Amino acid sequence: MGKHRAPSTQSVAHPWLRKLTAGFSILTLTLTAIGGGAVYAINGLGVNIGSIDVSDLNEADRPETVAQSDTSPTNLLIMGSDLRDGDGNDSYGVAGGARSDTTLLVHLYNNRKDAVVVSIPRDSWVEIAGCTRPDGSTTIPYMTKFNAAFAFGGPVCTIKTIEKLTNIRINNFVVLDFNAFKKVVDAIGGVEVCLTSPAYDPVIPGRGGSGLNLPAGYSTISGEQALAFVRARETLGDGSDLSRIKRQQDFIGSMIRGMTEKGLLTNPPMIYRVLGAITSSIETNPEFANITALQNYALSLGGLSPARIKFVTLPSEIQVDGNLYWTAETDELWTALRTDQPWPTVTPEPSASSSPVSFSSSIAIADPTPAEIDVAVLNATTTVGLARAASTDLKTLKFNVTTVGNSTKRLEFSEILYKSSSEAQARVLGAATGITKLTLDNSLASQVVLLVGTDWKNGKVTSLVTPSATSTPSASPSPSSTVDVNEGTAASTVCTEGNNRVKK
Repeated sequence: MGKHRAPSTQSVAHPWLRKLTAGFSILTLTLTAIGGGAVYAINGLGVNIGSIDVSDLNEADRPETVAQSDTSPTNLLIMGSDLRDGDGNDSYGVAGGARSDTTLLVHLYNNRKDAVVVSIPRDSWVEIAGCTRPDGSTTIPYMTKFNAAFAFGGPVCTIKTIEKLTNIRINNFVVLDFNAFKKVVDAIGGVEVCLTSPAYDPVIPGRGGSGLNLPAGYSTISGEQALAFVRARETLGDGSDLSRIKRQQDFIGSMIRGMTEKGLLTNPPMIYRVLGAITSSIETNPEFANITALQNYALSLGGLSPARIKFVTLPSEIQVDGNLYWTAETDELWTALRTDQPWPTVTPEPSASSSPVSFSSSIAIADPTPAEIDVAVLNATTTVGLARAASTDLKTLKFNVTTVGNSTKRLEFSEILYKSSSEAQARVLGAATGITKLTLDNSLASQVVLLVGTDWKNGKVTSLVTPSATSTPSASPSPSSTVDVNEGTAASTVCTEGNNRVKK
């Protein structure tokens, strides 16, 4: 949340900790276990489930929803709390209150055989809903980072904010803490993770760190190690929150696959251990806070396999202030989920008679000079610092670099995105860099965006040249975005990035 605060609200410091995105796999584990014939052993655990008062949700102001049944579309919100109170949560530093820097919106489609899990980045710049704080005072609608909603008014404020922004009804929600996550990982015998390079993130007093220390390759990690794996940020990958989200999604997939491979449903002692950890550590809405409700929910998910759980990072664009701004593609995603349609949307193939759109064969005399062109540069690779290097190259050619950041899209060949009003600027940039793929995207916040691919090496794509009237870039514009919104499924095995610095 940084320097932004709600009127009359005390600033809440955000620690180095960023909570895990593994909530959905935990809940899936819980629910499917109940459906495995172990109900007789777990009825007594129902009294452990915490129930949260939702009276601040005004039904008259909430989005409509279809009648809920065991086959209807439904939306589940998973929030990770970094609350330090309670056993197993008090060894991660001192931070008053609670924050939720991990939020997952899970949409289960009609018949509940497919699901989309949307990670909502904590740095999304949005309008927080007016909410009631724990002390009974209220906040007014306020523009700030998305994760401030939980700090201002807890999970109910987060729900109000999401429903206001998306017009999607949250049917049920779950809040998880550190202890639940660690105990579940240990109860299933650990989770296998894979790293392309060693991961080292030591705890540095006063500065942070997760304590992670893992070698390259495959490792089966315990609950404590797993918590460090999903919390680490600055020292792993490209250091961004989007990079961490991708790593957390990889972890969820591995956790779900591991539960399947270990035959959880045929292991009653494991089921009981997992449920004991979960029910003593979660909080939820009153309708969901009992074993019977969880059992019925579990039975409705019988056809949901890892390959049919799709992970998505919310489409957004990083701007110069470091915040993420939602785009037209974000709205398309919310519309798809609201109407129970597939995501990504299915685009019909163009007919044979369609004529591709192309640029003129050369740069006109009246085209802008590099100094007149604003460019946002985003790293679309796993190579740390490539966007910064590319921005230096562009500045040498006199381009005006306005933003340097990261995209979750991974590209082999660099690409230029542009708004329709900036076609000439895109052509000049393409001619200067040798990039021939120029893509129209009117959802951009910036006029021109350079997505740096792995072909950008030693300061060039093919050849980095001074713009001239004889350069001939070409392209076929099509809708796109600055992030890859389809991250894969829970069935995908992915090795994630380790350290972005040398271990000392």
